Amino acid sequence: MAWKISDGRLDWLVVFATSGGAPVPMGALTFEGSGRVRQSLFRYARSWVDRPDCRPASAVGVPLSRKAIPSAPRELPLPFYDSMPDGWGKQILTLAFPNTVMGAGEFLAAAGDNHVGELHFGPAPDKPPQQWTPESPRAALPDGTESLDALLAAAEALDSGQPTAAHLQLLFRNSADLGGARPKASVTDDAGIWIAKFRARDDSFDNPRVEAVSLSVAGLCGADVPDHKVVDVAGRSVLLVKRFDRGPGGERLGYMSAGTLVGAEPTAYATSTGYADIAATARAAGIAPCEAELFRRMLINCGLNNTDDHLRNHAFLHHADGWRLSPLFDVVPNRGTRLILRPARGTDPTVDIGVATQSYEQFRLTREDAAAIVSDVRAGLAHLPEMLDQWGIVAADRELLAQVMPQVDLRKTMIPALNTTMTVDTAPRQSSETWTDNNKMGRPPRSALE
Repeated sequence: MAWKISDGRLDWLVVFATSGGAPVPMGALTFEGSGRVRQSLFRYARSWVDRPDCRPASAVGVPLSRKAIPSAPRELPLPFYDSMPDGWGKQILTLAFPNTVMGAGEFLAAAGDNHVGELHFGPAPDKPPQQWTPESPRAALPDGTESLDALLAAAEALDSGQPTAAHLQLLFRNSADLGGARPKASVTDDAGIWIAKFRARDDSFDNPRVEAVSLSVAGLCGADVPDHKVVDVAGRSVLLVKRFDRGPGGERLGYMSAGTLVGAEPTAYATSTGYADIAATARAAGIAPCEAELFRRMLINCGLNNTDDHLRNHAFLHHADGWRLSPLFDVVPNRGTRLILRPARGTDPTVDIGVATQSYEQFRLTREDAAAIVSDVRAGLAHLPEMLDQWGIVAADRELLAQVMPQVDLRKTMIPALNTTMTVDTAPRQSSETWTDNNKMGRPPRSALE
């Protein structure tokens, strides 16, 4: 069935969710007005509301109701922005279809059927979800079996500003649904779906390998991290991160960013919200308590100098037993001295583990609980030098990282005192060469050092 279009713009989208292992119409987005930026109404389908397993599309923002939910003053009700492509995906779609006005509805429809999270979209409730192709392609579209080498070449061509039509078609099929600003693509193997993260042209160090180091160290600090590995493709490092918004059998999991949780504008970067605020808002929304884990991640970000910790680099997933914090993602050292998210109200966001630790009471933690987490983080950070070795970080990159991460000494494995009023255990954890999740979207700077 054809998409409903007026004056070149999509009039509506059917929203699908998973029920009984299959996509089921959940509701519809209807777009109103003219111009590039329109507004929309979302209405749940009566058949969805009547289902015994019905649930809202997100933990906040779109409560189950038979009434239409307006998007004003935005183009979409806030939770749907978590399904929409971000900088990288939007760039692909805008270049691939230059004669199409791309608003929020068009981005959702053209991004494909592998969106972040559970939701997917289509033209009609009696047809399966599908990807909208705004214009007739000049050649046959890829079928999804392309090699990682081809995807790397296409991503590098786009990153350098010289993509061909073939490159754009390849990325349209494999990358347009992804968030973030850095070059990336989706790849699938027998183990599931991975996000392939490539180097950008203006990176100051081998970003894929350094992110692998950061994820591995975070795991040693006690954080929940996704499976990840580095592969060499045409002499370049590529980081593969297992998509964590898919279950063991490939089932889609609901996804909600921390930005949506606290009601932040989808394009906002700076914020007055803090880690403790996210935890408190999550608890109030009925999400599994996450104070201790967010406290841990805050300290890890301080230790690794990850100052790109904005609200869309934290997320929650919907499992069969409800919503809970997602694994940690997008952790890379940055040249900065202040966190985007302050630890808690009244606490300075300076990148300082000792300062951040003092906010533990606002996370509902006892001194003993906080001390145990501090101990875990100290022990994990002590493994940084060996992780640099394990992931093959070259000498020049180590020199840059030594400048970027002042909280740690990469040569002597010395970690500054975190809180002298606490008793901590500094014994290092045993490291591992295999990083798996035993238990995948923001607007980061173009360069890891910006």
